[in-house]
Amino acid sequence: MKKISIVLLFFLLCLNAYAEPKKPIEILADSMEWNKQLGQAIAIGNARAIQGQTTIKANKIIAVLSEDNSQQIKELQAIGKVVFLKDKQIATGDKATYYINQDKVIITGNVELKRDDNIIKGEKLIIDFLTGLSKMEASNTNQKVRMKYITE
Repeated sequence: MKKISIVLLFFLLCLNAYAEPKKPIEILADSMEWNKQLGQAIAIGNARAIQGQTTIKANKIIAVLSEDNSQQIKELQAIGKVVFLKDKQIATGDKATYYINQDKVIITGNVELKRDDNIIKGEKLIIDFLTGLSKMEASNTNQKVRMKYITE
């Protein structure tokens, strides 16, 4: 029983030693508004949100707070000329929603995803950074998803 307790304690200490703490989110803009009833902070004009290696730029960014009075930002909604940067990827589009706790982004409207010299274009992009899965969808019209992939 003592050996099991020591192994369990060691395992828990290792998990805590390697856990990456949540980094703060910095939001910058030409102006800011606060809507307490909706639990939203709204950044307007040259808006930018930065958390560690993740950056979102847009005309407007809405920080949606959790409902539990913890004042934690649960999602960022970006509107207008959206640029999303993370893990050497650059995605652009008209609108985006970044679910912070799920580390997942959904970008819509004239979406383009670039990594190195590779480009994929479509109407809706979903990236789940926890699982590493990405999905690009075409619009409801007859358009197709387009991809240019450089091989060497």
